[in-house]
Amino acid sequence: MDESTLPNSIQEALITRTAGASGVARLVIDGLLEMSHDQQLLQQAATWLTRRLPGYAPIWHISNAARGDRPTDALRAIRLELDRSVEKSVEAAVAWLSSYPGPVASAPSSSIVSQVLARLGGRVTGGPARAAVAGADAIGPTTVLNIQGTRPLAARLPTVVVTTSLKLVPEAVFSTLGTPSFERIPLIEFAGIVLDGEVLDHAEVGRRAAAIRG
Repeated sequence: MDESTLPNSIQEALITRTAGASGVARLVIDGLLEMSHDQQLLQQAATWLTRRLPGYAPIWHISNAARGDRPTDALRAIRLELDRSVEKSVEAAVAWLSSYPGPVASAPSSSIVSQVLARLGGRVTGGPARAAVAGADAIGPTTVLNIQGTRPLAARLPTVVVTTSLKLVPEAVFSTLGTPSFERIPLIEFAGIVLDGEVLDHAEVGRRAAAIRG
C-alpha cells in the first residue's frame, strides 16, 4: 500500500513518537473513517496497518472492527469509548497515587500518563519518587508490553499501569506484538492496573485478556 495516498492522520500515526498507543489509535480510527466510503480499500488498509504498527494492541481491535459487517459504526463506537475510558482511567490513577505522598516517577511515551502527570502538577518533581505510573501498548494474560525502562521502574517503585481495555489481547495476539523499543513485563510486577477507571490486580486483568476471542 502506498503510504502517501493514506489520510494525513494515518500518516501521522505511522511516524509519531509522542502520541502513545491511545493517541495512535485515535489517529488511525480518524483516518480509517475517512476511507469508509470504499469498503475494499478500508479492509486493505486495516490489514496493512496491523503489519505496519506491530507494537500496538489497539490496532488489532481497530482492524477487526474495520473488517466487520458495520465498520463505520464499529470504529465510531471504539473512538467514543476510548475517550470515555481514558478520562476514567486518568481519574482513577490520580486517586491511586494519592496514597503515595510525594513525587511520582513515570515511564515515557504514553499520552494517558502525560494526562495523569498534568493532573498531579507539582508532584512530578521535587525529590525522590515514592511511586510511579506507566502506560501500556498491549496487555496479554500474563504480561504487559511497554516502552523500554518500564520494568526497572516497576522493580524500584510501586507502579500503577494506567490504560484502557482496548489494550487487552489474548496470548495468541500478544505474542505477535512488539518491536525492539518495547519490553515485556509480567503483570504481577505492577502494584495495580487501571482499566477504564477500575483499579484491578494482575489476576483479574489476566482473566479479562484471556477471555478475549482471537
